[in-house]
Amino acid sequence: MDDAAIPERDNDTAWRSRLRRALEGAPPAAVGGDHPGLTGERSAAHAAAVLIPVVAAPEPFIWFTQRSAALRHHPGQISFPGGRVEAFDADARAAALREAQEEIGLAPHHVEILGELPEYRTVTSFAIRPYVGWVDPLAAAEVAPDEMEVARLFGVPLEYALDHRHFRREPIERGGRRYRVYSIDYADNHIWGATAGMLYGLLDRLATLEAGDDGRCAGG
Repeated sequence: MDDAAIPERDNDTAWRSRLRRALEGAPPAAVGGDHPGLTGERSAAHAAAVLIPVVAAPEPFIWFTQRSAALRHHPGQISFPGGRVEAFDADARAAALREAQEEIGLAPHHVEILGELPEYRTVTSFAIRPYVGWVDPLAAAEVAPDEMEVARLFGVPLEYALDHRHFRREPIERGGRRYRVYSIDYADNHIWGATAGMLYGLLDRLATLEAGDDGRCAGG
């Protein structure tokens, strides 16, 4: 996508630059996610992809969806747009963009992919490829969530979502085993599990980059 297609202000530019730098290069090796036992069991997991849509605005924000209560899997939960990688998808990135268009009406030409986070494994046997997208603010006037899949679409300020002080770990139990997953609350929204874990992964990449920058500055 042509960078000039997205009108920006100073804060937008600073955030996009920070995120792009944090995501440069190939993502690190797959992480255990909320189910470390899946490490090394890639063939047993279902391939999936999500888009983490960061909307360019005076104060950038991330779009989240609340899944419809009528859905069979994870009804009512908060998530990023995404789903299974299908045989007809060119790759996982294409699947993430397709799912975002199907679920919330976000056209791919409004999205600039800044990079990819490590594959995230879940307790429900999904291997998720998360892509961070910078979204043209004009898209806000065009998105239209699919009511069959999405109960609502809402935003969380990027600065809030990437603050480690807002995260905590909470226990869950699946199949007689206990795990600890990340969670974060914003207003009345409880974001937890894989979605919060991937969000924390983005925070970690950004913090690692900027800690290194500070070290280089301190060293001369």
